[in-house]
Amino acid sequence: MSQDLTNSSTQRQNILNNPFALQEIEKATHIQGIPFEGRSVVLKEQVAAFFEVTGRTVDNYLEKFGDELRRNGYEVLRGKRLKELKKEISESGANETDFVTKTTVLGIFDFRAFLNLAIPLKAALEGWCFIGDNQGAQGAG
Repeated sequence: MSQDLTNSSTQRQNILNNPFALQEIEKATHIQGIPFEGRSVVLKEQVAAFFEVTGRTVDNYLEKFGDELRRNGYEVLRGKRLKELKKEISESGANETDFVTKTTVLGIFDFRAFLNLAIPLKAALEGWCFIGDNQGAQGAG
């Protein structure tokens, strides 16, 4: 069986280690991140909205691929760093109804982690749509 991006962490890592590929993919996604510590990060809710899945689906993938995601930029903020992120969100004029200000722990994805999660998640969604409903994307609704 040949290895592909959905089954091989090595193949996924090859893409994630290519700065040109990351830059081009980031441009193509048009995802709006939050500027934080010199990089752009997204929250679980943004990831879920981008892929049109629930937060629980993202949690399931965090559980399954957690070590790999942490190696590629997913991290959980607490304390001072979380306070700094909240300040960035507040100053950016983001819709605070989408962000719980009393949160004491918050996971963030940089673009590498976002893309790392996207590969197996997208493949699973496409497979589910195909298997669950022979009419394609209508099965995702």
